Amino acid sequence: MRIGMNLRGDLAKLDDADIAARYEALIREKEARILEVPKWARQKLLDRLEGPPFGRGLFHARIFYKINALVFGHFLPSDYNAYLSECELKDVTDEMKRRLALRKAQAAT
Repeated sequence: MRIGMNLRGDLAKLDDADIAARYEALIREKEARILEVPKWARQKLLDRLEGPPFGRGLFHARIFYKINALVFGHFLPSDYNAYLSECELKDVTDEMKRRLALRKAQAAT
């Protein structure tokens, strides 16, 4: 289970099709970003995508991701955008997991 307060109400308002479309778009964006880097440098890129030492932080919202990115040194535009995109992907994944758990709980009752 992740630690932090989810402030992403915008994702909760989307229907399942919109969440799936956003997830697919973020995955395509991540794949394209990785493929444009030479093979010998891909692992370094993947390491940088992990972000600050505390991941997304305690508050899960775009504004806090931007603050974390600047505080922890993602000053290059490519690093900054990659970090924000990675946080967005994790938020969408968390929302999908939350919905799946909710459906399983409803089916069990």
